[in-house]
Amino acid sequence: MNEADRTWRPLGFLLLMIGFGLRLDTAYQGLAWLFLLAGSVTAGAGLFLLAQRRRENAFVPPPGKG
Repeated sequence: MNEADRTWRPLGFLLLMIGFGLRLDTAYQGLAWLFLLAGSVTAGAGLFLLAQRRRENAFVPPPGKG
């Protein structure tokens, strides 16, 4: 895996923060929900990729293989 989680997690966090910021203003509720949805999907994808990467590296390789 190419460590794409390092890109997706911060991007998802940024989208979530923009969405929460827009939720404070009632005129932009629809746009805020789109940012919140996109941010949660993006951050979730990054966390999923991180879990997959850590699962692959969970065991110590046998001597001579690492």
